[in-house]
Amino acid sequence: MELRFAPEEEVGPKLLLREYNDCFVPDVEDLSCLIEENGRCLGGINAFRVETLLMVDRLWVEECQRGKGLGSRLLTAVEERGRAGGAQRVELNTFGFQAPGFYEKLGYRRLAALEPAVGKWGHYFYVKEL
Repeated sequence: MELRFAPEEEVGPKLLLREYNDCFVPDVEDLSCLIEENGRCLGGINAFRVETLLMVDRLWVEECQRGKGLGSRLLTAVEERGRAGGAQRVELNTFGFQAPGFYEKLGYRRLAALEPAVGKWGHYFYVKEL
């Protein structure tokens, strides 16, 4: 038996967490999507619906594309698809150097904060009812 550190790309598929979770919550839908232009990714979101909960893992928009509505477009698309699948609320987290104000403008309510969490930056947890 060996313990070794490896990149997420290698470890993730081997964890079998989805198979374990399927025993308890089989209604899971991957809602990840991206916005591309001429084959270049301008932004994307990793999200999935677990029964009535929509979980946003990562949302990213290329720095030169920020302020053009791409982040809102991605998040809104995922919320709409999640709601259509039965999601009733969304949860996500972000750091202070990322975009807490962005989520608040879109109706997310801060549930908790850990300050400081990373250096001088806070870690914030949000929820939104759909």
